[in-house]
Amino acid sequence: MQGQIVGGRYKIIRKIGRGGFGITFLAEDIQRPGNPQCVVKQFQPRNTDPGTLKAGKILFDREAEELEKLGNHDQIPRLLAHFEENQQFYLVQELIEGHDLTQEVYPGKQLSEAEIIQLLKDILEVLAFVHKQNLIHRDIKPSNIMRRKSDGKIVLIDFGAVKQIAELESNPQGHTTFTRYIGTPGYMASEQAKGDPKLCSDIYAVGIIAIQGLTGLHYQQIKTDDKTGEIEWQSHVNVSPNLANVINKMVRYHFPKRYQSGEEALQGVMELIPEPQPPSETPWKALVGVVLGTGLIASGIIFYIFRSSAPNYLLYPNSTYGIQIKYPERGWGIQKQGLPGEVVKLFPTNQTTSCPLDVFINVNDFPEGQIFSLDEYKNIALNKIKDNNPNTKITDNSNSRTTLSNFRAYKLIYNRQDEQCNLKVMEIGTVRGGKAYFITYTAEEKQYSQLLPTVKKMINSFRIVEGM
Repeated sequence: MQGQIVGGRYKIIRKIGRGGFGITFLAEDIQRPGNPQCVVKQFQPRNTDPGTLKAGKILFDREAEELEKLGNHDQIPRLLAHFEENQQFYLVQELIEGHDLTQEVYPGKQLSEAEIIQLLKDILEVLAFVHKQNLIHRDIKPSNIMRRKSDGKIVLIDFGAVKQIAELESNPQGHTTFTRYIGTPGYMASEQAKGDPKLCSDIYAVGIIAIQGLTGLHYQQIKTDDKTGEIEWQSHVNVSPNLANVINKMVRYHFPKRYQSGEEALQGVMELIPEPQPPSETPWKALVGVVLGTGLIASGIIFYIFRSSAPNYLLYPNSTYGIQIKYPERGWGIQKQGLPGEVVKLFPTNQTTSCPLDVFINVNDFPEGQIFSLDEYKNIALNKIKDNNPNTKITDNSNSRTTLSNFRAYKLIYNRQDEQCNLKVMEIGTVRGGKAYFITYTAEEKQYSQLLPTVKKMINSFRIVEGM
């Protein structure tokens, strides 16, 4: 198919993969400036009779709509298009540059506990988002998990449900069935192998990846107990009891005994990560005393000692708006707001200026009956800024990696004058479930960069907690 154009705009460059369900191609979009590259996946039903094709079209459109929902997450490829052509079905998705986990998790290589815990955290953070949409990946395995080149983040690819189109088959009575179930042997839980996948079936697959990483075994070398069906893996590696308990709960044979969702499994993993503790003052005083006593004291040494001690962060949760954020324990305060949509203001307590210097969190409901996409709401935000500050110049720093609470977000930076104060403002926002969530950082232009690292940590800690 090299050189062929499908969908009227996607020119095939080369084949980059083939599986039991279809073929994946690298392509370029000839209707967009610069002909950006993308991924085209082709699915062809085993049978092409009218009944099968009709059922396939209905199924394909439904699954494509589900994939569209997932594209709001920065670590899931965006669905660019889907169409049927010449009795074949096509998905067009964002190209993710990087490598898959088969280059990190493979037979003979053993990862440390710390590496496994971090890997589990990275995978489950994305999977928790998927499960919150009540969707199942169905084909979690190392080759379907990418490590993005640009930032090293985990990206989930190749969701399994849409592959069912290739397995449709019609009987003489016009009823359609699937010739086999979606999933990969070794990573497929027992209920999924019987055609009844659940959210926790994905958790099972993630647990198998963790076992592979710790033991260095191929999944075919991982044995199960003939009587209980439970996986026997701990004889191959020494592992702490707490981590072993988490993994064992992920891969239990009977699905009710597993973590039931990505969010639940993520909480289990997070309990393995110790909270950062504030440094004890006594050792630093002792060290300074030693340095003074030896005559080696210098301003650079003292600065390094105290600069290297990281601040402790406190959690501010708000169940009314379903959000939480962390802020420095020392030197920062909070002020709850009373107006609708205005949640909380966080600010340095040692301010020496009358000019605004704060981090403001807002949660606004959309007008009744209206739903805005992220781009539409960004335009609303832009117009609001321009209405309030007609002469301001706005820099749109939004890109594919801008996120807020792991959701795709916009970022706007602009200057505004407030009496004698020359202010610089950064606004980062996202939309979820009929609400707009945005954080605004305001400071005098000369102070803006000084606090920006701390503010970024605060913004990165912000979470939208559904059902809080």
